[in-house]
Amino acid sequence: MGLYIYVAAAAIAVFGITFVFKSNVEKIKADPEQAPKAQTNFFIGAAISETLPIILLVLGLINQETAGSMEDIYFPAILIIMLMAFAVFFIMLQRSVGVPEDSKNIVDTFSFIAIAMANAIPIAALVFLFLSVQ
Repeated sequence: MGLYIYVAAAAIAVFGITFVFKSNVEKIKADPEQAPKAQTNFFIGAAISETLPIILLVLGLINQETAGSMEDIYFPAILIIMLMAFAVFFIMLQRSVGVPEDSKNIVDTFSFIAIAMANAIPIAALVFLFLSVQ
């Protein structure tokens, strides 16, 4: 069960950041002049939604179970990779649907920032997961 704390941290981070991204990208699509305010709101929302996953990562490191072999971490690693793929797919889908031409560059930049932020905790979770193999 200790290995799945990293999956929980990745899931909370991905779903939290994609939710915050969706609400703010809609504001940018509606009014491109609101982009700086929407980006500020996104960064604040992302920071708030990453607090619990960071705490879970630290708890996972403190109470780290040792996996007997690589086979023990296959399923949690696959789940984390699927969450990362979901984040990229969701953000790219939002980037390409219903974007006016005048705000396309702003939405593209915002989307790539969101992909990096959404995948930061899952990458850390994968690293910590591989550290548990003895």
